[in-house]
Amino acid sequence: YLLGPGDELIISLWGETQLRKTYTISREGSIYDDKVGLLNPMGKSIKEAEKYFRKQFGRIYATLLGSNPSTFIDVSIGKLRSININFVGELNFPGVFPIHPFSTVLTGLIQAGGVDTTGSLRNIQIKRNGKIVSSIDLYNYLLKGEISKNIQLQDQDVVVVPVRLSTITVDSSVVRPGIYEAKSNETVKNLIDYAGGIKPNASSTIGIIRIIPINERTALGPPITNYYINYNESKSLPVVDGDKLTVRSIFNYSNST
Repeated sequence: YLLGPGDELIISLWGETQLRKTYTISREGSIYDDKVGLLNPMGKSIKEAEKYFRKQFGRIYATLLGSNPSTFIDVSIGKLRSININFVGELNFPGVFPIHPFSTVLTGLIQAGGVDTTGSLRNIQIKRNGKIVSSIDLYNYLLKGEISKNIQLQDQDVVVVPVRLSTITVDSSVVRPGIYEAKSNETVKNLIDYAGGIKPNASSTIGIIRIIPINERTALGPPITNYYINYNESKSLPVVDGDKLTVRSIFNYSNST
């Protein structure tokens, strides 16, 4: 967390010198102490600010410095300012939202009403100072519980939710039939895994209804093709936007003598 205007700092000295004061960082990014003077902690982390204040206060309180100091300093945060984040693109409530400074992309998206059905969950972009600093695939969180790239937002960041990359339907003998989004070069097997995998009663046959890309259609040919593959082939067959995957079920049968 980087300090900024509106943050409240609590500086404590203990040991040979006893002191505890509260400061609020001004719009210019500074605080003022009667003895030390004007200080500028803006843009520093708490650890960086503590080193900075130790040096600055050490000009007045010499016992803070040296290899064996007898006065010690602690810097903590009191009240926190809100930060303004721009949420744009395919969201239920796009706009500028004041959010808690420790908010992440996920908590920020929730505050913005969540991603619309037209929005991508696989390529959410965070822009900072006009540059993309990270792209987040929410499938890693929603399906695997991974939050390693759920980065902390900073003031004036822009969260962009583009139009979804693709629409793939997976139904029949899978755990979670539904509509999913695929990245480039993901396979039929990847999409079945996103749907929770196959059920015990699934057969090894997968039906695919595929819309032929408009630049590959002929004047007389049908715009849709329908065919079947074996489950073992699903690892090597990429999906195409608009595909409908049907994992067939084993027919009920009974043995009779």
